[in-house]
Amino acid sequence: FMTRSLGEALSLLADKGDINLENSISRGIEKESLRVSKDNTISSADHPSSLGSALTNKFITTDFSEALLELITPTHSSIENVLNNLDEICKFVVEKTSETIWPSSIPCKIENEDSIRLADYGTSNSGLLKTLYRSGLSYRYGSMMQTVSGIHYNFSFSDAFFESLKGEEDLQSFKNKAYLSQIRNFRRNAWMILYLFGSSPVVPKTFITDRENFLEDLNGEDLFLEYATCLRMSELGYMSKAQDNLFIAYNNIDEYLKDLKNALTKEHKRYGEVGVLKDGKRIQINTSIIQIENEYYSSIRPKRVTPPGERPINILRNEGIDYVEIRALDNNSFLPSGIDEDTSYFLEAYLIGCFFGEDKKSTQEEIKELLMNWENVVKEGRNPNLRLLKDKEKVTIKDSGMQVIDSLRNIFHQMPPEMNEYVKKVMKSLDRQEEKLNDASLTPSGLIVDELKNSNKTWEELNLELAKEHSNSLKGLEKDLNYLSEEAKSSLEKFKQLGNHQEEEFEVYLDKFVNDI
Repeated sequence: FMTRSLGEALSLLADKGDINLENSISRGIEKESLRVSKDNTISSADHPSSLGSALTNKFITTDFSEALLELITPTHSSIENVLNNLDEICKFVVEKTSETIWPSSIPCKIENEDSIRLADYGTSNSGLLKTLYRSGLSYRYGSMMQTVSGIHYNFSFSDAFFESLKGEEDLQSFKNKAYLSQIRNFRRNAWMILYLFGSSPVVPKTFITDRENFLEDLNGEDLFLEYATCLRMSELGYMSKAQDNLFIAYNNIDEYLKDLKNALTKEHKRYGEVGVLKDGKRIQINTSIIQIENEYYSSIRPKRVTPPGERPINILRNEGIDYVEIRALDNNSFLPSGIDEDTSYFLEAYLIGCFFGEDKKSTQEEIKELLMNWENVVKEGRNPNLRLLKDKEKVTIKDSGMQVIDSLRNIFHQMPPEMNEYVKKVMKSLDRQEEKLNDASLTPSGLIVDELKNSNKTWEELNLELAKEHSNSLKGLEKDLNYLSEEAKSSLEKFKQLGNHQEEEFEVYLDKFVNDI
């Protein structure tokens, strides 16, 4: 695989008559948000039937807990369209539910972990498997960590785009190599996503309960770190000690699938001690390092849409990578839908830069460096004295970030005039991000810390205020939501039919699922 330089790629696309790179991109967004009850803690109510069935609605489902909504847009051919679609789903949710939709990634106060209900998907085998997986997560990591929410951004190029670039090579193996090279390059500077968009520098004390932690008191209710950016991505949130030694390198598809299979099949000592049964009832899928593919926590993942009942690892092996999923974004507490154009244009510019960047393999040394940078930016990202490691050299956040931004500007200066609109918005976003590199107090995490310090508000008060503002602004949008009402209705019908359908015993179904690797 030879990474095409941008100039080469653009001339190959021009030969095929499609010079506008933007026409080749699809993107979709998944947003998680917590439902919060009248007493300002996690809702214990069922998933609202006004939103349809969590198992069968294609736009609105739940994540770990019954109260953790997950909103899913289909893929779109422009950033404006995908954000518009996300706004529609967010508006539908605030109009159809009486509860508060929590605007931040770190949850509200939850006094008692036992009050976090696992998501319920009914009694079909596929539903029971989803709930069992979540039960396993609660035994492995505790339910509190699983109330953390975020935004996933899915990004892909069209097959026609790859056809233009691939030369003699087989399409699927070319795509696999190109996406894995993009993923490796993404991870090299993924800390930037935490610095620029991290919105979780504070947690309520209830979030920590008895867990060891490294935080300081902010006020009577909350803990923080002065320079933290994204505690959601620290070991208090979505990080797993059990996975620390996997060092998955993404160097080629076979190695990646082998590493993933190892994690799916290798017994983990502590999870073995937990066991799969408690009082005769199944509590986790298995005792491996990860129960299923989705349990692997990473800032970015290679993906392909997996049909119901199939294993992602098999689909990736047989059909290859079809898109990448960015998993490092917090909900931006200050935005009604958690994400905006500036964020999306930066992300896509960065992904395009990573795609056309050098095709360089990752070493274990490099991965250790990346993980160390990641952890340092999570906790200390806004500290002007922080240095990152690049090939054993120490570099400031600002210099390191500016290198990335300069290289992106350089790439987008080369784009053809057909892309002017897209390029203008990229450049505008790059200017915004440069301001944050020059002044850390402009980052979402900086704004939150300043707001809480200067106003004597607690985390809870700030979020309840923002939730109200967001709800009002979403309700004020003019949107046609008929398709969402229709989907909610038909999903309830589908769910009912699933329940009536005769299926094999769950244990038989589970056994097949576990062994189908």
